[in-house]
Amino acid sequence: MELMQASNQWASRPADQRYETLDALQVAVADRRLESWTLTTDTKDLRVGAASNTLTVDAYDVTQGYRRTLEPSNWAFGQLSQYAQAPASYLRKLPAELAAINIQWGLEHGPIRNDALVLGQTNGSNALRAMTSTSYGRIWDSQVVEAVQRVNTDGRWQVPSATYATTNAKRATTLYASDRDVFLFLVDPDNAIEVDGETMFRGFYTWNSEVGSAVFGLTTFLYRYVCDNRIIWGATDVQELRIRHTGGAPERFAYEGAEYLSRYANESASGLVDGIKKAKAFELPEADKPGKGWDSWLQDRGFTARQAKSAIETAQAEEGEARSLWDIINGVTASARAIIHTDERVKLETAAGKLMRYAVDR
Repeated sequence: MELMQASNQWASRPADQRYETLDALQVAVADRRLESWTLTTDTKDLRVGAASNTLTVDAYDVTQGYRRTLEPSNWAFGQLSQYAQAPASYLRKLPAELAAINIQWGLEHGPIRNDALVLGQTNGSNALRAMTSTSYGRIWDSQVVEAVQRVNTDGRWQVPSATYATTNAKRATTLYASDRDVFLFLVDPDNAIEVDGETMFRGFYTWNSEVGSAVFGLTTFLYRYVCDNRIIWGATDVQELRIRHTGGAPERFAYEGAEYLSRYANESASGLVDGIKKAKAFELPEADKPGKGWDSWLQDRGFTARQAKSAIETAQAEEGEARSLWDIINGVTASARAIIHTDERVKLETAAGKLMRYAVDR
């Protein structure tokens, strides 16, 4: 199967969101964190106005003891409008003064919540970066980049090679950060994994948003190659971890997200090879008998009849057969691509990862 997430990032990121090294990316997101501050406030205490046709928000900063005038980012404007129960798409078309009146009325008369967690940034000017519920559990973008740096002290994890990398490293990079998120895609190209004459490599991509535009996520996989436009070809053993920004998110990231990345990054190739060989060797001795095939086997392990059928058909189409557990695992992960809803897709991909562990543990 192919993974398109990294390619979509590569195709859409402007030059000012691209970083050639982990160190440069870390400096940017760490500086942003140092410049940021938070404030818990009653929404009715916010004062929305306009200056030079730019919408502004005045908030009392208890950390400094005075009010600050903040200019919302594009993302924060959407959150602010949501709090006021006003359509952001409509408000963006209005003059700033008129939009401010609408938002102020909404905050005073019918906000979706009476309190909010404001994320501001001061670096010569004051920006409103986010406006979330007070239960929002912020995982900082810099924490995610730091976790990647900790598992890459030897430089083993690298930006995938590209034919144009030496002439245009910024175009080739797979390290990104905007005012609302980060996305990192790295591979281990110097430690190939050989299984029955097949050469594969390890890779992962991870992402996060400290302002609420995305959850924290980490996807790990084996792959055959990455092309110049960053499509990941021949991906298998795809496993994904997601952490929503709820109250316990920072602690869960520290003990689960970062730890999972560390385990994956330091896992020996021999363990992976052993698991793949076991999965390839595992076949059902009575697969040709009714009720004894892979469809029944998968359903006994929590898959629906439809999921089992799709996995088998996809394995036959993409792997040429559906004999071994390895074929079935690839069939499950490949069939997950057709699922539109992220939660359902991730659930099926996670189930495929558990099948791999079944082969290893048995």
